[in-house]
Amino acid sequence: MMQANAAHNWAIVPVKQLSRAKQRLSPVLSGEQRVALAKAMLHDVLAALTAVPELSGILVVTGDAAAARLAARFGARVVDDVMEAGINHALQQALRASEVSSAGVLIVPADIPFVTPAELQAVVAELDHAPIVLTPASSDGGTNALAMRRRDLMTPCFGRDSFMRHQALARSSGHACSIVRAEGLGHDIDDPGDLMWPVMASSSLQTVQLLTELRAGARLAMPSIGRLA
Repeated sequence: MMQANAAHNWAIVPVKQLSRAKQRLSPVLSGEQRVALAKAMLHDVLAALTAVPELSGILVVTGDAAAARLAARFGARVVDDVMEAGINHALQQALRASEVSSAGVLIVPADIPFVTPAELQAVVAELDHAPIVLTPASSDGGTNALAMRRRDLMTPCFGRDSFMRHQALARSSGHACSIVRAEGLGHDIDDPGDLMWPVMASSSLQTVQLLTELRAGARLAMPSIGRLA
């Protein structure tokens, strides 16, 4: 029997319109800065995914032209998010793509720039032991990775507190579910406090370079948080 981590696996990355990304960061970042951050995070996520040999390819589902161009630079297949009705509707469009009709899937958000290839490999490898694998977000109860041996094992329901919902869906569908916890993979950027990057993050990441340029760490350490100049 072929092991899951030697099989045909595709990554799926949903990306909303960059101009609407990260609204919760508006107290500390301008609209232009939030767009720059969204691009940097997507770049770092795609770079990590392309370094995972267990993946056959990457699907980026988006209605944003700039995000689609960046995805193409990494050789990702772009699925047009026609409805633009949220992450879970976008994922349903990607899961209907022919590339994943007989493949395992690894769904990750575009705002986990500190993820490492080794962490992603650990999630895919865990498919050898369970048909569904989850990685929780470290701060809000969300899900930062959902891997399935087949695309139809359950319907993704990303968002706040989705980690518990995904576990419940796995149980109700009768499928075993494994959990992989990882520092970089667990750290998404949604709120101002998330802009403090983990010690393990590489200084070569575009996200780290941008946040350093924006003086994010120094500003967040101030008693009164104000928008970065």
